Amino acid sequence: MNKIIVLILVLVATTTSQAQVFSEKIGKLMELVTAQDVDTLAVKELAKTMLPKDKEFNESVMNYSLYDRLEGDMLYYTTYKTAEEDRMSIEKLKMDNKPYYSIRFLIHSSYIYDASGNVIYDLPDYEYNASYEEVKNYCSRAMSYKNGKGNQEDAPLLSCIYTNPTSGRSLMYWVVFEKPVGDKKGNVIKEFKIQDVELWKK
Repeated sequence: MNKIIVLILVLVATTTSQAQVFSEKIGKLMELVTAQDVDTLAVKELAKTMLPKDKEFNESVMNYSLYDRLEGDMLYYTTYKTAEEDRMSIEKLKMDNKPYYSIRFLIHSSYIYDASGNVIYDLPDYEYNASYEEVKNYCSRAMSYKNGKGNQEDAPLLSCIYTNPTSGRSLMYWVVFEKPVGDKKGNVIKEFKIQDVELWKK
C-alpha cells in the first residue's frame, strides 16, 4: 500500500514538474523579449531548450517581413512534414537596429481535472504540457476588442497583454484551446502565439 502511495506521489510530482518547465520557459521568453535591452543570444539559447521532441533547432537569415515598419532579421524554427506535428517558429525582426519578436508554438497539451480540481495530463512527459491556469498567469490585462474584451469563459481563446514589470514594455499573446477556456472537465491547448506590440502599430 505504501509503495502505491509513493508511486502516485512520484507521478504527480513528475506531471507538475513537466508543466512548470514549459510555463516557466514561456514566462522567461516573454520577459527576455520585452527587456529594455534585449539579450538576443539569451532568447536564442532559451529557444533551443523549447523544441519538440526529436526535432532539431534551425536558423536562417530572414529577408522579408510581413510588417511595414520592420525588417526581417533571423528565423529560428523546427521543420515538420504533417499539419499535426508540433512546431516552433520565432521571427526576429528589427527596426532602427532594435530587435522585435513574433513567436509561435503549435502544440497539443491535453489535460483533465480530477475531483479535487488538480490538472492531470494525458501525456505526463510531454514537453509542452501547460494548462489554462498556468498560461493565464502572465496576463497583465485582457486584450480589448470592438465587441468586448478577450478571455470570455465561453470562448476557446485566451488573449492577453503581458507587461514586463521592469522595463514597462508590453507584448500580446494568444492561447488557442480546443474547448471554451471555462470548461471544468479539461481542455487541449493547441497554439501559443506571442507578438511585440510594435508589430501592430501604424
